Amino acid sequence: MSSRPQFNPQPVITNGNMASAITSAVTIIQKLSQISYSYTWTGVSPSGTVAVQVSNDYSQNAAGAVTNPGTWNSLPLSVLPTVGGNTGNGQIDIDACGAYAIRTVYTPISGSGSLNAIINAKVS
Repeated sequence: MSSRPQFNPQPVITNGNMASAITSAVTIIQKLSQISYSYTWTGVSPSGTVAVQVSNDYSQNAAGAVTNPGTWNSLPLSVLPTVGGNTGNGQIDIDACGAYAIRTVYTPISGSGSLNAIINAKVS
């Protein structure tokens, strides 16, 4: 029997302060080609943008300590969720990604609130 690399949904942003920029936890996606981020937010008219960044030179040791913070580049995604309103949610699906590591970032425009993001990934 063969196994298909995947992992269960994992939180990467928990109750992030939407009044400031937020960078998620890094996820190593080696051997995983389909990635999905889901976002939920609540607050007082938070408004901002989300993006997905990837790196091929980020590294960490066996204990999880960062040994190279990496060079991060934003993926040119055609559809990004609009962050706005007092409550909301959004989703980003990436059908193919050859990068080693991935993270999501939030850039505020106005308002305040709390942001949560969850990642899921598998082999197509």
